[in-house]
Amino acid sequence: MGLRECCSTFLAALPNPSLPLLHSFVLGTIFSAIILLYVYSKESKLGLKMTVKLLIKNLFYALPSPLHLESQVCRNPDCVRCHKYQELMVQMSCRWKEIKEKNPKLELKRVKEAVQNLDRKSNPSEEIMSKEQKDEYLEKKEKKKPSYLEFQKPTLFHMNLAANPYWSDLDVYGSEIELLKLNFQIILKEFKYLFEALQNGYHSGWKLNDVENGHWCIFPLLDQGTINEANCSRCPNTAALLGSLPALMKDCVFGNVCFSVLYPDSVIKPHYGPSNIRLRCHLGLDVPAGCKLEVAGTQHQWHPSQCLIFDDSFLHSATFTSTPGLPQGVARGLLMIDFWHPDISVKEKEVLTHLLSPT
Repeated sequence: MGLRECCSTFLAALPNPSLPLLHSFVLGTIFSAIILLYVYSKESKLGLKMTVKLLIKNLFYALPSPLHLESQVCRNPDCVRCHKYQELMVQMSCRWKEIKEKNPKLELKRVKEAVQNLDRKSNPSEEIMSKEQKDEYLEKKEKKKPSYLEFQKPTLFHMNLAANPYWSDLDVYGSEIELLKLNFQIILKEFKYLFEALQNGYHSGWKLNDVENGHWCIFPLLDQGTINEANCSRCPNTAALLGSLPALMKDCVFGNVCFSVLYPDSVIKPHYGPSNIRLRCHLGLDVPAGCKLEVAGTQHQWHPSQCLIFDDSFLHSATFTSTPGLPQGVARGLLMIDFWHPDISVKEKEVLTHLLSPT
């Protein structure tokens, strides 16, 4: 039965004379709600069951609106991206001492120096230096660096590793990049499914990153070293693919994998990542005009199916500037993956995984 026939049947069933005002209002409201529910489920392609579920959640669980209200902003007190790193510094220092006690002959010079530098950050003697002394010390320290290293300032953990802002032109992660390219259409299909659901109001699993201008949200699959099982179940092929990437930084608080969405007229201000022991890979999925990534003062462009690899311990930022004729609802989409820095040895990786375990 079509919509017209349905309406005609309903109107014909009304008593004569017309119903009292209250009764007719209630019936009209119910009838209108059913029609709207039916139309919405068809247009959104979520299906009637998912639409009803979404409606109930929006009514009774106060989910965020499509505009991403404040309740969706990341406020996790354990987030290493949002808060000071004091607890993590203590964890690394204590675990390193435990490792050395169990294996006093262990010689990992770069890890040892990095942990010792953490201890120096909380050294009281540094706190009593005057501002002028600190400025002079930092100025001398910066002069010793090559010019491009002035842009590298990891906020927490720094190892003596090969330093380069942009790695896409170097011969690294060959098997990982090839695997991502071969499975690009599969990843893109699952991203579009998730993004369409987000556009239609289904926010489950998405997290809003706090930016001053615009909107930037992520759908984490690996969140600071911990697998998000619920999110992985909604993109099973992409999740399964991650297990085939040898360099994936898993079981480490600095390791993340997510679908990242940046909306028009959004700016991610220049910032530094927490450590240089990882390199960040961006697989372009949906890349409209006007999107740019800047690393250490140099701008780069994302491209669909192409991997852009950079060291996020260097100063970096991202922008999406609206262009004339940009279709409504368009956003920049990519798959973000953290890899272990290629200079880190197997033994160093083993120890770092213990020091930086998320649990």
